[in-house]
Amino acid sequence: MKIGIIKPDYKINGGFEVVINHIKEELERIGHQVDIVYVDATERSTNNIPFPVSNDEYEQNVEFFNYINYFWKYMKMDLSLYDTVISTQPPSFAIQHPKHIALFYHHSKVHYDLSELIQEVGLNKPFHLKAQEVIREIDSISLSKVSTILAGSKTIKQRIAKYNNLSTNVDLFYAGIDNDIYNYNGPVSYQSPIVVGRHEFPKRPELFVKAMKKVPGVQGRIIGEGGRTDDLRKIDQLLTYAAKQEMEISDEVVWKRMSNGSFTNEHLDILHKSQKTHLKSNVIFTGRVSKEELFKEYANALCVVCPAYEEDYGLTAIEAMSFKKPVIACTDGGGYAELIKDGVNGFLVEPNSTALAEAIYKLASNPDLAKQMGVNAYETSRLYSWKNAMRTISETIIK
Repeated sequence: MKIGIIKPDYKINGGFEVVINHIKEELERIGHQVDIVYVDATERSTNNIPFPVSNDEYEQNVEFFNYINYFWKYMKMDLSLYDTVISTQPPSFAIQHPKHIALFYHHSKVHYDLSELIQEVGLNKPFHLKAQEVIREIDSISLSKVSTILAGSKTIKQRIAKYNNLSTNVDLFYAGIDNDIYNYNGPVSYQSPIVVGRHEFPKRPELFVKAMKKVPGVQGRIIGEGGRTDDLRKIDQLLTYAAKQEMEISDEVVWKRMSNGSFTNEHLDILHKSQKTHLKSNVIFTGRVSKEELFKEYANALCVVCPAYEEDYGLTAIEAMSFKKPVIACTDGGGYAELIKDGVNGFLVEPNSTALAEAIYKLASNPDLAKQMGVNAYETSRLYSWKNAMRTISETIIK
């Protein structure tokens, strides 16, 4: 069978790209001919929109018009040479084909599950609600024509039902993890709590930083970087000083305001004082690490903290569990939350720094508990193999 995987190309190589490449390799291994059809997703234009858009209109809501432009581009693609097509990130599911499988991990999030949050923190663009209405309508029409939607988690399946009123053509697909991680058999120790991932809103590494100030005798590690790394470092400096002075800054301010570069004059004054005092933080920033270094971070972690808001899947948590590490996630963590059995393979806590700190302290003060929960976490991770994942893909293709 000839299969086309339609992939927006964002010029990055992240977790989703790893998943797509693995699916291609596995499908080829069992005899299919597979092409990844890349579409440049970095182009900024309105060339594919079949009605005029002025420069002024475009500049007022660039993200919306780029989405509409790509929507039309995908809808007009000729994919007739393929027996089956698999769409990936939005809005690639706008493609037209009689045998269309949508590998679905998220909507245009700012117009769906993050909409209220971005309005609250002031990140919304002009005419946000109208743009949201249009995108939800055209998405629902396109997704209703898809043969099978493979939702990447129960969280995503619930979102599709909630926002697009679709359930009959929606199944679950849990991606496997890197086989090198899955088969790791090196040494494991229980040292520092860590956070792994990109520093973007609303991943909430800021909550981890604030939690660490409540367990001053423990050193935490932040693995990775992103667009908010500079602000995250400032937040760490500021909170280190604030903790020393017994000053309280609310969680809401830290992760909803400071994380997006919004520091009041009062907070900037505290930051300036903190920079003068050179207080040592109990949080280490590693920056970007290699695959081998990441394995070492996982292997030496006390636990892995996943504080993100409404995550789509939770691959980091499964990776952590495969290293026999308990995972701490928040009750509003989306895909992370559905992986945690509270008190068994990790802790599921309220989304605040105090609750995170309490969970971290429980494990730091009781290494045997961390090890036992790590064993349970390892058993959970065994469910998420590529063998199981590809069984779902293969069964869907031959339907």
